Amino acid sequence: MWTKLRKPNVRRSPFFVIICFFLYKTTETLLQSATRIHIYSTACSALVNASIDGNLCQDNKHKDYQFTKENASDFLVEVTVNQTNDPAVLYFLSKEIEIQRLAGLLLIFYRVLFNLPATITCLLYGSLSNKIGRKWAMLIPSFGAMMACGWFACSLVPRLMPIPEAISFLLVGALSYGICGKSNAMSMGANSYITDLSNTKERTKLLGQLLGVNCFGLCIGSGLLALFYRYQGYAEILMFAATINGLLTLLFIFVVQESREITIRPILEAQRSKPNTIENGLGTRPRDLVNPENDDLDRHIGNYCIKIMQVLKHSYIFIFKKRENDMRAVLLILFGSVLFNQMTKSGEQDAILLFVTNKPFRWGAETYGYYLTVYYGCMATLLTFILPIIEAKICPRDTTLIVIGMTMKIARLLSMGLSESTVLIFVAAVAGSAAGFISSGARSLISKLVNDDDVGASFAIVSCMETVANLFGGSLFTAIYNLTITVFPGAVFIIDAILHSGMLGGFIWLRYKITDFEAKSSSTEMVR
Repeated sequence: MWTKLRKPNVRRSPFFVIICFFLYKTTETLLQSATRIHIYSTACSALVNASIDGNLCQDNKHKDYQFTKENASDFLVEVTVNQTNDPAVLYFLSKEIEIQRLAGLLLIFYRVLFNLPATITCLLYGSLSNKIGRKWAMLIPSFGAMMACGWFACSLVPRLMPIPEAISFLLVGALSYGICGKSNAMSMGANSYITDLSNTKERTKLLGQLLGVNCFGLCIGSGLLALFYRYQGYAEILMFAATINGLLTLLFIFVVQESREITIRPILEAQRSKPNTIENGLGTRPRDLVNPENDDLDRHIGNYCIKIMQVLKHSYIFIFKKRENDMRAVLLILFGSVLFNQMTKSGEQDAILLFVTNKPFRWGAETYGYYLTVYYGCMATLLTFILPIIEAKICPRDTTLIVIGMTMKIARLLSMGLSESTVLIFVAAVAGSAAGFISSGARSLISKLVNDDDVGASFAIVSCMETVANLFGGSLFTAIYNLTITVFPGAVFIIDAILHSGMLGGFIWLRYKITDFEAKSSSTEMVR
């Protein structure tokens, strides 16, 4: 049955939810970037800094120290970096590769525990948000982030062994964060909340603003990362993130009102399955009469499993069904590009962290934060301010924007893999920020090539694809980096550039197919 909307009021404003989403995205960017750096620091401490006084492996302080093994508990003496022939310095350099590989392995574990539960959670959140309410779908990720901060803070307790004790707290925190859905669930809840409270005319503008604050959240969160590591440290970051997410949790509980009444209507409008023997009572078993609670639990679990299977079946039929003018191949390329782009974007994060902390760069956390700020800041500016002007003045095709974004991303990857200049890497980050055109252009094309009734389903599939890509992208790229670190550390970026070149060729072919489709349908506006 259809839901009954309440009368609008200030506490049900879409703009308030957009602000809350911005705060959440900012703290998540800050927290996750800092935690990845802390995992690297933990790996370093486990190998070369187990019993010394101070945090040698943090903030790139190993540039000011050398190592010696006079005894098992005290192996630190202060020297200058230029004494590269000293055995102590050579000892550290021999450990550097080992640190990189251990950190890469720990980052893989962290990413799996962080993203795998979130993938399952997002599959269930669509229908659950109709039952528990939109604001609870946004509240749970905020509470999860606050809870994760507590687990992360436990890893800072003095006298803990880096491995397995400290790293165990970090991994448990990642698991709790992922179970609560992280930003994927928050984004899904915010999109649903805005959709409930807006008409068709203003919905596009509001959802565009939500995408814009997502980019600015990435930018400001990265900037805060650099500032915190310049003046404070990881402990202060945890306190800040926990405070903001605690505030958001209270706002969602006491301030934000539901956008709609609770309903049991499936969000994808899937048909109900036929009653089975458990649901209609025809096959009641003796043990169910003795313990009906177990029957209810089994029924709920079975319903969720059936629901997931229905969603997967509906998605498969939607993607692979025949379409006129061979548009099925075009849509397959578009969905594949979304999956590929998110997988490489996710994978590059961990690979870049390991790459720039290795020789010859050896960036500290502050420089790494500045790099992310430049990259995401330029991307946010392009998507929020420059792209609307370009579309208003030039009206380029979506495929043109995608090709431009893909070309600039290839240039950034080649610069990253082949250059040893920090300045060039920052310049490449500015140019490579045009990669934001890839995702926005692909989403726009998908929405124009499907029927109006299928737009919601298409974006649901895109959301699930991006969540799955986050899970596998980081693990794949980090594994490649670990395998090639002793041969050529930048190999992972060269491989990435080659794969993007193949995708670029696919989009050039796709541009031709869409042009041919326009000529046959005489509807140029539909897929511009």
